[in-house]
Amino acid sequence: MQAVGKPAASVAVAHAAAPSRPTARAWTIWAIGAAFYFVAVFHRMALGVAGLTAEQRLHIGHGQLATFTALQFFMYLVMQVPAGLAADRVGPRRTLAAGLACMAAGEALFAAAHALPLALVARALIGMGDALTLLNVLRLAQAWFPPRMGSLLATATGAVGALGQLLGTIPLRAALDAFGWTATFAASSVATILLFFVALATIRDRPDDQAAPARHAHAPVLATLRDAWSRPGTRHGFWVHMALFCPFLTIGALWGSPFLQEGQHLSASAAATYLLVLTAAFAASGPVVGAIAGRGVRAQNRTVLVLNLAVALPWLAILAWPGGMVPHALLLAGFVLCGMATSGGMVAFDIGRRENPPVAGGSATALVNCGGFSSAILCLLVAGAILGDGHGETAARFQVALAPMVALSLLGLVQSARLTRAREAAI
Repeated sequence: MQAVGKPAASVAVAHAAAPSRPTARAWTIWAIGAAFYFVAVFHRMALGVAGLTAEQRLHIGHGQLATFTALQFFMYLVMQVPAGLAADRVGPRRTLAAGLACMAAGEALFAAAHALPLALVARALIGMGDALTLLNVLRLAQAWFPPRMGSLLATATGAVGALGQLLGTIPLRAALDAFGWTATFAASSVATILLFFVALATIRDRPDDQAAPARHAHAPVLATLRDAWSRPGTRHGFWVHMALFCPFLTIGALWGSPFLQEGQHLSASAAATYLLVLTAAFAASGPVVGAIAGRGVRAQNRTVLVLNLAVALPWLAILAWPGGMVPHALLLAGFVLCGMATSGGMVAFDIGRRENPPVAGGSATALVNCGGFSSAILCLLVAGAILGDGHGETAARFQVALAPMVALSLLGLVQSARLTRAREAAI
Protein backbone atom coordinates (compact mmCIF):
# COMPACT_ATOMS: atom_id res chain seq x y z
CA MET A 1 0.00 0.00 0.00
CA GLN A 2 1.24 3.47 -0.79
CA ALA A 3 1.91 5.72 2.14
CA VAL A 4 -0.89 8.02 3.16
CA GLY A 5 -0.21 11.60 2.19
CA LYS A 6 1.82 10.76 -0.95
CA PRO A 7 -0.76 10.96 -3.74
CA ALA A 8 1.79 11.86 -6.38
CA ALA A 9 3.55 8.54 -5.88
CA SER A 10 0.28 6.68 -5.93
CA VAL A 11 -0.60 8.24 -9.27
CA ALA A 12 2.68 7.08 -10.71
CA VAL A 13 2.01 3.55 -9.48
CA ALA A 14 -1.52 3.66 -10.83
CA HIS A 15 -0.22 4.51 -14.29
CA ALA A 16 2.70 2.11 -14.38
CA ALA A 17 0.82 -1.15 -14.81
CA ALA A 18 -1.66 0.10 -17.41
CA PRO A 19 -1.37 -0.69 -21.15
CA SER A 20 -0.09 2.10 -23.38
CA ARG A 21 -2.79 1.68 -26.03
CA PRO A 22 -6.13 -0.17 -26.23
CA THR A 23 -6.44 -3.34 -28.31
CA ALA A 24 -9.45 -4.77 -30.12
CA ARG A 25 -9.76 -7.34 -27.35
CA ALA A 26 -9.81 -4.54 -24.76
CA TRP A 27 -12.73 -2.88 -26.54
CA THR A 28 -14.56 -6.21 -26.72
CA ILE A 29 -14.09 -6.85 -22.99
CA TRP A 30 -15.27 -3.34 -22.15
CA ALA A 31 -18.30 -3.59 -24.47
CA ILE A 32 -19.44 -6.86 -22.87
CA GLY A 33 -19.00 -5.38 -19.40
CA ALA A 34 -20.90 -2.25 -20.42
CA ALA A 35 -23.73 -4.48 -21.67
CA PHE A 36 -23.96 -5.94 -18.17
CA TYR A 37 -24.24 -2.40 -16.78
CA PHE A 38 -26.98 -1.69 -19.36
CA VAL A 39 -29.02 -4.53 -17.85
CA ALA A 40 -28.24 -3.49 -14.27
CA VAL A 41 -29.49 0.05 -14.81
CA PHE A 42 -32.67 -1.27 -16.43
CA HIS A 43 -33.36 -3.31 -13.30
CA ARG A 44 -32.38 -0.44 -10.99
CA MET A 45 -34.52 2.25 -12.58
CA ALA A 46 -37.60 0.28 -13.65
CA LEU A 47 -39.73 1.64 -10.81
CA GLY A 48 -39.30 5.15 -12.18
CA VAL A 49 -42.01 4.20 -14.68
CA ALA A 50 -43.56 1.16 -12.97
CA GLY A 51 -43.90 2.78 -9.53
CA LEU A 52 -47.60 3.55 -9.67
CA THR A 53 -48.29 0.13 -11.22
CA ALA A 54 -46.37 -1.42 -8.33
CA GLU A 55 -48.52 0.48 -5.84
CA GLN A 56 -51.66 -1.01 -7.38
CA ARG A 57 -50.28 -4.56 -7.65
CA LEU A 58 -48.78 -4.64 -4.16
CA HIS A 59 -51.51 -2.55 -2.49
CA ILE A 60 -49.13 0.04 -1.09
CA GLY A 61 -48.97 3.84 -0.98
CA HIS A 62 -46.33 6.46 -1.69
CA GLY A 63 -44.62 6.11 1.69
CA GLN A 64 -44.22 2.34 1.37
CA LEU A 65 -43.09 2.71 -2.24
CA ALA A 66 -40.35 5.10 -1.11
CA THR A 67 -39.19 2.63 1.55
CA PHE A 68 -39.39 -0.12 -1.03
CA THR A 69 -37.07 1.73 -3.45
CA ALA A 70 -34.82 3.01 -0.68
CA LEU A 71 -34.22 -0.61 0.44
CA GLN A 72 -32.93 -1.46 -3.02
CA PHE A 73 -30.58 1.53 -2.94
CA PHE A 74 -29.61 0.73 0.65
CA MET A 75 -28.54 -2.77 -0.35
CA TYR A 76 -26.63 -1.22 -3.23
CA LEU A 77 -24.93 1.15 -0.81
CA VAL A 78 -24.14 -1.54 1.79
CA MET A 79 -22.58 -3.68 -0.93
CA GLN A 80 -20.37 -0.92 -2.32
CA VAL A 81 -17.33 -1.60 -0.14
CA PRO A 82 -17.58 -5.41 -0.52
CA ALA A 83 -17.99 -4.90 -4.28
CA GLY A 84 -14.94 -2.68 -4.45
CA LEU A 85 -12.86 -5.13 -2.43
CA ALA A 86 -14.10 -7.99 -4.61
CA ALA A 87 -13.10 -6.07 -7.75
CA ASP A 88 -9.57 -5.72 -6.37
CA ARG A 89 -9.17 -9.14 -4.75
CA VAL A 90 -11.51 -11.62 -6.49
CA GLY A 91 -11.52 -10.02 -9.93
CA PRO A 92 -14.22 -8.59 -12.22
CA ARG A 93 -15.07 -11.84 -14.05
CA ARG A 94 -16.38 -13.77 -11.05
CA THR A 95 -17.81 -10.70 -9.34
CA LEU A 96 -19.79 -9.64 -12.42
CA ALA A 97 -21.15 -13.17 -12.80
CA ALA A 98 -22.29 -13.15 -9.16
CA GLY A 99 -24.00 -9.79 -9.68
CA LEU A 100 -25.89 -11.02 -12.74
CA ALA A 101 -27.05 -14.13 -10.86
CA CYS A 102 -28.38 -11.97 -7.99
CA MET A 103 -30.25 -9.66 -10.36
CA ALA A 104 -31.77 -12.57 -12.30
CA ALA A 105 -33.02 -14.16 -9.08
CA GLY A 106 -34.41 -10.86 -7.82
CA GLU A 107 -36.22 -10.12 -11.07
CA ALA A 108 -37.77 -13.61 -11.09
CA LEU A 109 -39.12 -13.05 -7.56
CA PHE A 110 -40.34 -9.58 -8.53
CA ALA A 111 -42.26 -11.07 -11.45
CA ALA A 112 -44.06 -13.43 -9.05
CA ALA A 113 -44.67 -10.92 -6.24
CA HIS A 114 -48.24 -9.96 -5.31
CA ALA A 115 -47.45 -8.64 -1.84
CA LEU A 116 -44.85 -6.40 -0.25
CA PRO A 117 -42.65 -8.97 1.60
CA LEU A 118 -41.65 -10.97 -1.49
CA ALA A 119 -41.22 -7.77 -3.50
CA LEU A 120 -38.88 -6.40 -0.83
CA VAL A 121 -36.70 -9.52 -1.00
CA ALA A 122 -36.69 -9.24 -4.79
CA ARG A 123 -35.58 -5.60 -4.86
CA ALA A 124 -32.93 -6.28 -2.20
CA LEU A 125 -31.42 -8.98 -4.43
CA ILE A 126 -31.53 -6.64 -7.41
CA GLY A 127 -29.78 -3.95 -5.38
CA MET A 128 -27.05 -6.39 -4.31
CA GLY A 129 -26.45 -7.57 -7.87
CA ASP A 130 -26.50 -4.03 -9.23
CA ALA A 131 -23.83 -3.03 -6.69
CA LEU A 132 -21.43 -5.61 -8.10
CA THR A 133 -21.67 -4.34 -11.68
CA LEU A 134 -20.44 -0.79 -12.32
CA LEU A 135 -17.35 -0.97 -10.11
CA ASN A 136 -16.18 -4.09 -11.89
CA VAL A 137 -16.77 -2.67 -15.37
CA LEU A 138 -14.66 0.34 -14.38
CA ARG A 139 -12.06 -2.05 -12.92
CA LEU A 140 -11.88 -3.79 -16.30
CA ALA A 141 -11.37 -0.42 -17.98
CA GLN A 142 -8.54 0.36 -15.57
CA ALA A 143 -6.81 -2.94 -16.38
CA TRP A 144 -7.29 -2.94 -20.15
CA PHE A 145 -6.94 0.76 -21.11
CA PRO A 146 -4.39 3.55 -20.61
CA PRO A 147 -5.12 5.99 -17.75
CA ARG A 148 -5.66 8.95 -20.10
CA MET A 149 -8.91 7.27 -21.24
CA GLY A 150 -10.34 7.02 -17.72
CA SER A 151 -12.87 9.87 -17.94
CA LEU A 152 -13.96 8.90 -21.45
CA LEU A 153 -14.55 5.26 -20.53
CA ALA A 154 -16.36 6.17 -17.31
CA THR A 155 -18.79 8.48 -19.11
CA ALA A 156 -19.17 6.04 -22.02
CA THR A 157 -20.06 3.29 -19.55
CA GLY A 158 -22.58 5.65 -17.98
CA ALA A 159 -24.03 6.39 -21.40
CA VAL A 160 -24.53 2.67 -22.07
CA GLY A 161 -26.21 2.37 -18.68
CA ALA A 162 -28.45 5.27 -19.63
CA LEU A 163 -29.58 3.30 -22.66
CA GLY A 164 -30.63 0.60 -20.21
CA GLN A 165 -32.71 3.18 -18.42
CA LEU A 166 -34.23 4.23 -21.75
CA LEU A 167 -35.44 0.64 -22.03
CA GLY A 168 -37.07 1.22 -18.66
CA THR A 169 -39.15 4.21 -19.82
CA ILE A 170 -41.58 4.06 -22.74
CA PRO A 171 -40.60 0.50 -23.87
CA LEU A 172 -41.11 -0.86 -20.34
CA ARG A 173 -44.41 0.99 -20.04
CA ALA A 174 -45.52 -0.52 -23.37
CA ALA A 175 -44.44 -4.03 -22.29
CA LEU A 176 -46.32 -3.75 -19.00
CA ASP A 177 -49.46 -2.62 -20.84
CA ALA A 178 -49.18 -5.31 -23.52
CA PHE A 179 -47.89 -8.36 -21.64
CA GLY A 180 -48.49 -7.63 -17.98
CA TRP A 181 -46.29 -7.51 -14.92
CA THR A 182 -45.32 -11.18 -14.62
CA ALA A 183 -44.37 -11.80 -18.25
CA THR A 184 -42.38 -8.55 -18.53
CA PHE A 185 -40.21 -9.06 -15.46
CA ALA A 186 -39.85 -12.83 -16.00
CA ALA A 187 -38.48 -12.16 -19.50
CA SER A 188 -35.92 -9.72 -18.11
CA SER A 189 -34.88 -12.36 -15.55
CA VAL A 190 -34.26 -14.93 -18.30
CA ALA A 191 -32.20 -12.43 -20.32
CA THR A 192 -30.09 -11.66 -17.25
CA ILE A 193 -29.30 -15.28 -16.41
CA LEU A 194 -28.13 -15.80 -20.00
CA LEU A 195 -25.66 -12.96 -19.47
CA PHE A 196 -24.35 -14.79 -16.37
CA PHE A 197 -22.98 -17.49 -18.67
CA VAL A 198 -21.62 -14.86 -21.08
CA ALA A 199 -19.66 -13.29 -18.20
CA LEU A 200 -18.01 -16.56 -17.23
CA ALA A 201 -17.20 -17.44 -20.82
CA THR A 202 -15.84 -14.13 -22.14
CA ILE A 203 -14.60 -11.77 -19.42
CA ARG A 204 -10.92 -11.78 -18.47
CA ASP A 205 -9.71 -9.70 -15.53
CA ARG A 206 -6.59 -8.33 -17.23
CA PRO A 207 -4.49 -8.73 -20.40
CA ASP A 208 -2.45 -11.92 -20.63
CA ASP A 209 0.84 -10.04 -20.30
CA GLN A 210 -0.26 -8.18 -17.16
CA ALA A 211 0.66 -9.98 -13.97
CA ALA A 212 -1.96 -10.46 -11.29
CA PRO A 213 -1.33 -8.47 -8.09
CA ALA A 214 0.61 -10.51 -5.56
CA ARG A 215 -1.43 -11.65 -2.60
CA HIS A 216 0.75 -9.60 -0.23
CA ALA A 217 0.09 -6.46 -2.33
CA HIS A 218 -3.30 -6.11 -0.65
CA ALA A 219 -3.23 -4.30 2.66
CA PRO A 220 -5.78 -5.22 5.36
CA VAL A 221 -9.30 -4.12 4.41
CA LEU A 222 -9.66 -1.26 6.89
CA ALA A 223 -6.21 0.05 6.07
CA THR A 224 -7.03 -0.02 2.36
CA LEU A 225 -10.25 1.94 2.91
CA ARG A 226 -8.61 4.45 5.26
CA ASP A 227 -5.82 5.07 2.79
CA ALA A 228 -8.24 5.53 -0.11
CA TRP A 229 -10.41 7.98 1.84
CA SER A 230 -7.36 9.94 3.02
CA ARG A 231 -6.57 10.93 -0.56
CA PRO A 232 -8.19 14.25 -1.64
CA GLY A 233 -9.15 12.80 -5.03
CA THR A 234 -11.34 10.14 -3.41
CA ARG A 235 -13.15 12.71 -1.27
CA HIS A 236 -13.51 15.06 -4.23
CA GLY A 237 -15.03 12.26 -6.29
CA PHE A 238 -17.45 11.46 -3.44
CA TRP A 239 -18.83 15.01 -3.34
CA VAL A 240 -19.01 15.33 -7.12
CA HIS A 241 -20.95 12.09 -7.30
CA MET A 242 -23.34 13.31 -4.60
CA ALA A 243 -23.94 16.62 -6.34
CA LEU A 244 -24.56 15.20 -9.80
CA PHE A 245 -26.04 11.74 -9.22
CA CYS A 246 -28.44 12.43 -6.35
CA PRO A 247 -30.94 14.44 -8.49
CA PHE A 248 -30.84 11.87 -11.28
CA LEU A 249 -31.46 8.95 -8.94
CA THR A 250 -34.19 10.72 -6.97
CA ILE A 251 -36.09 11.78 -10.08
CA GLY A 252 -35.29 8.89 -12.42
CA ALA A 253 -35.60 5.98 -9.99
CA LEU A 254 -38.85 6.91 -8.26
CA TRP A 255 -40.24 10.41 -7.83
CA GLY A 256 -40.12 11.74 -11.40
CA SER A 257 -43.28 10.02 -12.58
CA PRO A 258 -45.43 10.78 -9.48
CA PHE A 259 -44.19 14.39 -9.49
CA LEU A 260 -45.15 14.85 -13.13
CA GLN A 261 -48.46 12.99 -12.98
CA GLU A 262 -49.80 14.07 -9.60
CA GLY A 263 -47.91 17.31 -9.05
CA GLN A 264 -47.92 18.67 -12.62
CA HIS A 265 -51.07 16.86 -13.90
CA LEU A 266 -49.37 15.20 -16.86
CA SER A 267 -50.51 11.88 -18.33
CA ALA A 268 -48.62 8.65 -17.69
CA SER A 269 -47.30 8.63 -21.27
CA ALA A 270 -46.17 12.27 -21.01
CA ALA A 271 -44.40 11.50 -17.73
CA ALA A 272 -42.65 8.53 -19.36
CA THR A 273 -41.56 10.83 -22.18
CA TYR A 274 -39.98 13.28 -19.72
CA LEU A 275 -38.10 10.40 -18.10
CA LEU A 276 -36.98 9.26 -21.53
CA VAL A 277 -35.67 12.79 -22.22
CA LEU A 278 -33.84 12.74 -18.87
CA THR A 279 -32.09 9.50 -19.74
CA ALA A 280 -31.46 10.38 -23.39
CA ALA A 281 -29.68 13.56 -22.27
CA PHE A 282 -27.45 11.43 -20.04
CA ALA A 283 -26.67 8.98 -22.84
CA ALA A 284 -26.06 11.63 -25.52
CA SER A 285 -23.85 13.88 -23.38
CA GLY A 286 -21.66 11.15 -21.88
CA PRO A 287 -18.99 10.84 -24.59
CA VAL A 288 -18.79 14.63 -25.03
CA VAL A 289 -18.41 15.26 -21.29
CA GLY A 290 -15.85 12.47 -21.05
CA ALA A 291 -13.78 13.86 -23.92
CA ILE A 292 -13.73 17.35 -22.38
CA ALA A 293 -12.98 16.12 -18.87
CA GLY A 294 -10.26 13.82 -20.18
CA ARG A 295 -8.03 16.77 -21.11
CA GLY A 296 -6.56 16.97 -17.62
CA VAL A 297 -7.19 17.77 -13.98
CA ARG A 298 -8.24 21.39 -14.55
CA ALA A 299 -10.63 20.36 -17.32
CA GLN A 300 -12.16 17.74 -15.02
CA ASN A 301 -12.64 20.24 -12.24
CA ARG A 302 -14.27 22.88 -14.38
CA THR A 303 -16.50 20.40 -16.17
CA VAL A 304 -18.01 19.01 -12.98
CA LEU A 305 -18.49 22.47 -11.42
CA VAL A 306 -20.32 23.81 -14.48
CA LEU A 307 -22.53 20.72 -14.62
CA ASN A 308 -23.28 21.02 -10.91
CA LEU A 309 -24.59 24.56 -11.43
CA ALA A 310 -26.50 23.38 -14.51
CA VAL A 311 -28.50 20.84 -12.51
CA ALA A 312 -28.89 22.70 -9.21
CA LEU A 313 -30.14 26.06 -10.51
CA PRO A 314 -33.04 24.84 -12.72
CA TRP A 315 -34.30 22.47 -10.01
CA LEU A 316 -34.04 25.23 -7.44
CA ALA A 317 -36.29 27.31 -9.73
CA ILE A 318 -38.71 24.40 -10.24
CA LEU A 319 -39.09 23.75 -6.53
CA ALA A 320 -39.42 27.47 -5.71
CA TRP A 321 -41.93 28.27 -8.47
CA PRO A 322 -44.95 30.15 -7.04
CA GLY A 323 -48.00 27.88 -6.84
CA GLY A 324 -46.01 24.81 -7.83
CA MET A 325 -47.35 24.50 -11.39
CA VAL A 326 -44.14 24.88 -13.38
CA PRO A 327 -44.01 26.07 -17.03
CA HIS A 328 -43.32 23.15 -19.34
CA ALA A 329 -40.21 24.85 -20.78
CA LEU A 330 -38.62 25.05 -17.33
CA LEU A 331 -39.61 21.45 -16.57
CA LEU A 332 -38.04 20.29 -19.80
CA ALA A 333 -34.86 22.26 -19.11
CA GLY A 334 -34.67 20.75 -15.63
CA PHE A 335 -34.93 17.19 -16.94
CA VAL A 336 -32.48 17.74 -19.82
CA LEU A 337 -29.83 19.43 -17.67
CA CYS A 338 -30.24 16.85 -14.92
CA GLY A 339 -29.49 14.11 -17.44
CA MET A 340 -26.49 15.94 -18.86
CA ALA A 341 -25.07 16.63 -15.41
CA THR A 342 -25.18 12.93 -14.55
CA SER A 343 -22.40 12.35 -17.07
CA GLY A 344 -20.24 14.48 -14.80
CA GLY A 345 -21.12 12.12 -11.98
CA MET A 346 -19.36 9.39 -13.96
CA VAL A 347 -16.24 11.59 -14.19
CA ALA A 348 -16.17 11.42 -10.37
CA PHE A 349 -14.89 7.84 -10.63
CA ASP A 350 -11.86 8.94 -12.64
CA ILE A 351 -11.22 11.77 -10.18
CA GLY A 352 -11.02 9.19 -7.39
CA ARG A 353 -9.01 6.66 -9.41
CA ARG A 354 -6.21 9.09 -10.28
CA GLU A 355 -4.84 9.23 -6.73
CA ASN A 356 -5.07 5.54 -5.85
CA PRO A 357 -2.80 2.60 -6.78
CA PRO A 358 -4.20 -0.20 -8.98
CA VAL A 359 -4.61 -2.64 -6.08
CA ALA A 360 -7.04 -0.19 -4.40
CA GLY A 361 -8.83 1.09 -7.53
CA GLY A 362 -12.07 -0.77 -6.83
CA SER A 363 -12.14 0.30 -3.19
CA ALA A 364 -11.68 3.98 -4.09
CA THR A 365 -14.40 3.75 -6.74
CA ALA A 366 -16.74 2.19 -4.19
CA LEU A 367 -16.22 5.09 -1.77
CA VAL A 368 -16.92 7.60 -4.55
CA ASN A 369 -20.08 5.72 -5.53
CA CYS A 370 -21.40 6.04 -1.98
CA GLY A 371 -21.79 9.79 -2.47
CA GLY A 372 -24.74 9.74 -4.88
CA PHE A 373 -26.45 6.68 -3.47
CA SER A 374 -26.31 7.64 0.22
CA SER A 375 -27.80 11.04 -0.57
CA ALA A 376 -30.42 9.52 -2.88
CA ILE A 377 -31.58 7.12 -0.15
CA LEU A 378 -32.03 10.06 2.21
CA CYS A 379 -33.99 12.01 -0.40
CA LEU A 380 -36.22 9.03 -1.25
CA LEU A 381 -37.11 8.42 2.39
CA VAL A 382 -37.69 12.10 3.26
CA ALA A 383 -39.93 12.55 0.23
CA GLY A 384 -41.88 9.41 1.10
CA ALA A 385 -42.38 10.62 4.68
CA ILE A 386 -43.63 14.02 3.50
CA LEU A 387 -45.96 12.62 0.85
CA GLY A 388 -47.25 9.81 3.07
CA ASP A 389 -49.46 7.05 1.74
CA GLY A 390 -51.98 9.23 -0.06
CA HIS A 391 -52.47 9.79 -3.77
CA GLY A 392 -53.30 12.89 -5.75
CA GLU A 393 -50.61 14.92 -4.01
CA THR A 394 -50.47 18.67 -4.60
CA ALA A 395 -47.69 20.42 -6.46
CA ALA A 396 -46.76 22.33 -3.31
CA ARG A 397 -46.20 19.12 -1.33
CA PHE A 398 -43.95 17.75 -4.04
CA GLN A 399 -41.94 20.98 -3.93
CA VAL A 400 -41.30 20.47 -0.22
CA ALA A 401 -40.69 16.74 -0.60
CA LEU A 402 -38.02 17.20 -3.27
CA ALA A 403 -36.26 20.16 -1.63
CA PRO A 404 -33.60 17.96 0.11
CA MET A 405 -32.48 16.78 -3.33
CA VAL A 406 -31.47 20.32 -4.31
CA ALA A 407 -30.00 21.03 -0.87
CA LEU A 408 -27.66 18.02 -1.10
CA SER A 409 -26.68 18.92 -4.65
CA LEU A 410 -25.71 22.41 -3.45
CA LEU A 411 -23.78 20.88 -0.53
CA GLY A 412 -21.85 18.77 -3.01
CA LEU A 413 -21.14 21.89 -5.06
CA VAL A 414 -19.67 23.73 -2.07
CA GLN A 415 -17.47 20.78 -1.08
CA SER A 416 -16.41 20.16 -4.67
CA ALA A 417 -15.36 23.80 -5.09
CA ARG A 418 -13.35 23.62 -1.87
CA LEU A 419 -11.51 20.46 -2.92
CA THR A 420 -10.98 21.80 -6.44
CA ARG A 421 -8.81 24.59 -5.07
CA ALA A 422 -6.76 22.12 -3.02
CA ARG A 423 -6.41 19.73 -5.95
CA GLU A 424 -5.23 22.40 -8.40
CA ALA A 425 -2.84 23.91 -5.84
CA ALA A 426 -1.06 20.53 -5.72
CA ILE A 427 -0.47 20.40 -9.49
